[in-house]
Amino acid sequence: MKKILFITPPYHCGVVEVAGRWAPLTFVYLATEAKRAGFEPIIYDAMTKRHSHEDIKKEIETIRPDVVATTAITSTVVDALEVLKGAKEIDPNIVTIIGGVHPTFMYEEVLKNPYVDYVVRGEGEHTLRELLQSISEEGEVHRVKGLAYRVGHRVVTTGQRPLEEDLERFSPSWELLDWKDYRYFVIPGGRLAAVSSSRGCNHSCTFCSQQKFWHQRWRPRPPESVVAEMELLRKDYGVNVILITDEYPTADRQRWERILDLLIERDLGVYILMETRAEDILRDEDILEKYRRAGVVHIYIGLEATDQAVLDMIHKDIRVEQGIRALSLIHE
Repeated sequence: MKKILFITPPYHCGVVEVAGRWAPLTFVYLATEAKRAGFEPIIYDAMTKRHSHEDIKKEIETIRPDVVATTAITSTVVDALEVLKGAKEIDPNIVTIIGGVHPTFMYEEVLKNPYVDYVVRGEGEHTLRELLQSISEEGEVHRVKGLAYRVGHRVVTTGQRPLEEDLERFSPSWELLDWKDYRYFVIPGGRLAAVSSSRGCNHSCTFCSQQKFWHQRWRPRPPESVVAEMELLRKDYGVNVILITDEYPTADRQRWERILDLLIERDLGVYILMETRAEDILRDEDILEKYRRAGVVHIYIGLEATDQAVLDMIHKDIRVEQGIRALSLIHE
């Protein structure tokens, strides 16, 4: 069976890493699609393990994968490209793939690097599965939507991949993670997982890449499925801290309250970390007590500025006073 090695770029940012070690949720989902394509997926979280590029090259030499895949935002793209360069230096026949926000929009720049074979643009699950099937069967890559690659000296794109309407078609391969690595330092003994309850955001903040990456759409998962996944993580992997990775988990109040009610009912014994918008905290003032009972211990809200002119300029669609009031309610 052919192997695909997913590697996190060994980029480090103290602001984020001071709180914990974060599971690479993107790869957990993509690994399932690799299985469906007939590949053996391996997740190598070099960032969390604090491995160097030399360490990564040794791991590639040991595993000898047929495909190496990585992901990048703008801050991590230099290290991500170095990972793919190292793979090609070990074996030029290794197929190299990069996805994520930065390559999605800057694919022409990324493909100037000769050690990048394919860029997966946008939501990656279906695109990666079809690309791997095409590679394995020597099929027609140009028929796979959501790609960019080189033909000679020319960059070719294969058209936009439509977003998946039913997120329940995607499933995570949790068993591939080295769970001892994922800790939340703020809580002693905290084993940390990441859960996605929705994708995207329907707001139009000018500074945010997510509204462009997800085409300014918000797609939720059913509350029952989200909480069942949290219960599985608690029972099967000993997780007691869960980061909800969504840009906007509270967009639909009825759905969000259902998630809180289920967490209270099942009493999983997990701490919840999350982010949302200030106006949703104000909207939920009457149920904030449920947040606490459900296990929510950290709420990040993006205020971005304390000057109304700046908030208006970036289309944040909130008032300064709303942010102040939201912080006050959280602290209460």
